[in-house]
Parts: sequence; C-alpha cells; structure tokens
Amino acid sequence: MKNNEGSILLISAINKEINFLFDNFLSELEITKTESMYLRLIHNNPGITQYEIAKLRKIEKSLVTKYITNLEDKGLIEKKLLDKRKKGLYLIEDGKKAIKFIDEFIPDLQEKFKDLFTDEESKFFNTLLKKLKLRLEEVNERES
Repeated sequence: MKNNEGSILLISAINKEINFLFDNFLSELEITKTESMYLRLIHNNPGITQYEIAKLRKIEKSLVTKYITNLEDKGLIEKKLLDKRKKGLYLIEDGKKAIKFIDEFIPDLQEKFKDLFTDEESKFFNTLLKKLKLRLEEVNERES
C-alpha cells in the first residue's frame, strides 16, 4: 500500500469544500463559477472576441455564446464593434465591481487559514501542490 493512497480522494474533498465556499460567495453576485471565469478572461483581455475565447478555452462557440449572453443580460459586460465583422467584449461598471469583489475573496479566505501552517509548512505544502498541479496537467496533456 502506497503512502499517497487516498490523497486524491482527500484533495477531491478539499476541492468540494472550496467550491462550496466559492459558490456561496458568487451567489451574492448572482453569477456562476463559469461566468466568473469568463469575467476574469474579459477583464484580463479587454476586447477579446467570443471566437478567441472558444479557441483559447477549447470549447464550442455556442457554449461561449450562452455564457456571454448571460453576462450581458446581467449587465456585467458589453460588446463593441472592433471592425465590420468582429465584436470585442468589455467589462462595464458592474462587471468591474464584480471583479473587484472576486479579487477580495481570495485574500479574505487566506486570512481565515493564515494560522493553520507555520511558514515552513506553508512553503512545503505549496511545493507539493505545485508538483501535483504539474502532474495533473501532464496527465491531462495540458500546458500551464
């Protein structure tokens, strides 16, 4: 029996708890985790097109359209003509506020756990997590 047997199940359980926290947090904004990912992508790449998002995320354009429409309907983003055929996506005021709100979530969450590990334990734990992330990316045949 290997020492790491059950580690994936434990990580899965931790992920479930973090998702629960994040889902509850996002419910205040009335957006989903996926919609928050699209907001972040648009925030980091003002003017990005739906086609570029689909290509970048390797998903169907129709799925991108669904989420973009939701974000437009919620008054978080807008489309602007880039040329005769392409429309770029941009955050509007409420979208910018949502990103700021989301950006404050991680430090607030980290604050709740700051005394859980010593500095040395924290560094070691982060090293292990990075190794695990890299291995998962290899298994999933993705680049970081």
